Amino acid sequence: MKVRTVLAAALAVMAFAGTSFAEDLSIVTDESALFGDDPASIIESVETSTAGSALSTFLKNETVRIGGSFTGSVGANWTMRDPWSAPALDAYALDSVASGTLFFDARPEEDFRVYGKMKAAYPFATSADSDGRKNAVDVPNLQVFELFADWNWNDALFLRFGKHTIKWGVGYFFSPADVLNLSAIDPEDPTAQREGPVSLRLHYSVPGTQTNIWAYAIMPSKAAERDKPEYIASAAKLEFLLARSWEIGLGGYYKYDSAPRAVLTATGSIWKLNVFGEAVASWGSDKTFVTTVSATQPDFVITTDYDSGVFFSGTAGFMYSNAEYDWSVAAQYRYNGEGYADAEREARIKEARSNETDITQKLSAAGQPSSAYSAFLKGLMYDSGRHYAALNLSKSELFTKNLSASVFAIANLSDFSGFATPSIAYKLFDKTSLSISATFVFGGADAEYVVLNEGTALTLGFKASLGSGSF
Repeated sequence: MKVRTVLAAALAVMAFAGTSFAEDLSIVTDESALFGDDPASIIESVETSTAGSALSTFLKNETVRIGGSFTGSVGANWTMRDPWSAPALDAYALDSVASGTLFFDARPEEDFRVYGKMKAAYPFATSADSDGRKNAVDVPNLQVFELFADWNWNDALFLRFGKHTIKWGVGYFFSPADVLNLSAIDPEDPTAQREGPVSLRLHYSVPGTQTNIWAYAIMPSKAAERDKPEYIASAAKLEFLLARSWEIGLGGYYKYDSAPRAVLTATGSIWKLNVFGEAVASWGSDKTFVTTVSATQPDFVITTDYDSGVFFSGTAGFMYSNAEYDWSVAAQYRYNGEGYADAEREARIKEARSNETDITQKLSAAGQPSSAYSAFLKGLMYDSGRHYAALNLSKSELFTKNLSASVFAIANLSDFSGFATPSIAYKLFDKTSLSISATFVFGGADAEYVVLNEGTALTLGFKASLGSGSF
């Protein structure tokens, strides 16, 4: 008789008790599950044994489980920076993707597990100047993405140490509460696993309740801080159920020489909507604020830091799916408390525009490329607003089983700029599909997304997905 690992997953969860803008279109724009990978890759069969319990069979394995994933695609895109007034092809690019992950999962004992995941992507090596004398060396494009151990004390306190993704916030497109992971959510690929730091995690589940306590000690990730113990960050979170259907999280974060934060998260349901929200309050800010743009300054800006005062950020959104009609929607609003007020942002842009000639000349004299001023302006504008929103609407089995369509949009509501990308995909056969898309940038000349994309750009894209899957 055989037992599917769907059962294994359930038993293991009980035992462990919980554990940049995209560039492919020329548009700027979790903690993993217990097993740390796609659930489809963990299905296996185990012979029922008369010796030992089923739980022991699933939690202890004399062999090391190995798996991973492969992503392959070839795409091309064509961009017009000002398609409505001066239609002309301004840029085009070919994007070839061959990337993969490889993981191992070792469980030599019932209460001890070691997990690791590697990532590699094409180009598989890049050239680097090793000593400043143009002596290029090949650096493998290989990354240790996760490497950690799980164990417990007295089947009550569950511990994890190593490099792993931390599930801290609950947002889908944005997560201002998540200051623990090393990378932010990519709104165009919100389900992608993010890189986490090296940390020690403690998890305690209060007996007889559905209340969980999490505590973290996060090792410094910056090279200048790694040998200084005062830069070890700490975080703690309490999670509990409210009214049986809402999960509430209360947390705090502290790191030396950084703004401490208090966090509130909530997930639940209203009607048939899965609703989520985050609220974050920090004492001071880690952001450097530009107060003046001037060509007479060394870096062309005058800045200030805020070490005191309360900065509030928050987000709320919902997700809904309809299995009967094969469509789903996700929408989210974000309030960026560290953004500029409208008048301040407009003043900085006006100063940058009025100093454009002088700044460009100084950058040129310093040997910078002609695009240096544009890069300076983009850095000034990026994430400068206070109100943002994102939306994704998708429909599968459109007219036919193998045809699907989606629309993704993101906007800065402070200056009414953003972009929208409708796309359509057709599955030719298993693990092979074709898709086409069009990305439209909208907004005023000095609005964020128009500046980031050098105009109200239109980009047409084509992609063939080839052989992507898990094993």
